[in-house]
Amino acid sequence: MQATAPTETRDQALLEQALQGDRVAYGQLADRYQARSLALATGILGNRDDALETLQEAYLKSWKALSLFVPGKPFFPWFYRILRNACIQRIRRRKIRQTLPFQAKNSDGDTLPEPVDIASPRPEELLAQDEASQLVAQALSRLLTSDREILTLKHFDGLTYREIADSLGIPVGTVMSRMSTARKRLRKLLPNNLA
Repeated sequence: MQATAPTETRDQALLEQALQGDRVAYGQLADRYQARSLALATGILGNRDDALETLQEAYLKSWKALSLFVPGKPFFPWFYRILRNACIQRIRRRKIRQTLPFQAKNSDGDTLPEPVDIASPRPEELLAQDEASQLVAQALSRLLTSDREILTLKHFDGLTYREIADSLGIPVGTVMSRMSTARKRLRKLLPNNLA
């Protein structure tokens, strides 16, 4: 029999309190997944400000829907489905056209500079990496939301196929199929030296 991980045990304790109406416990639970949730929402929406707003909406929706949560199940896949739906609603509502996902933007929509590492490569290496990153970001922005989402979950959030399946509520085989299709579509949009 597999032992329950300490994180899962802590999540379950907070969930039990939240299910009894404890908003503080629910807030603590949401805080545990805030960075991960924000990164995923930013990946889907392509804009950090929109992602922050959508994450707040998802927190409110999930709190209101907490009575539908099945005790004993992991929290994050359940919450992610709510967050994902909120992101899709935002895209539909505002008809957002992503230009460069995965780049931080300020409230004016200007791209913020990436932090520079002290032990960074030479300037010409940085330029090549920056150009490649921009080409990949531009290609990602041209993909369907579902393709961008599955690639984000795997390559930027590092989820396993099982975790992606749980988060999206689909079979593992479907995840593998969608991943393969998304990667092919991305390769077609990239220059040959990056594909």
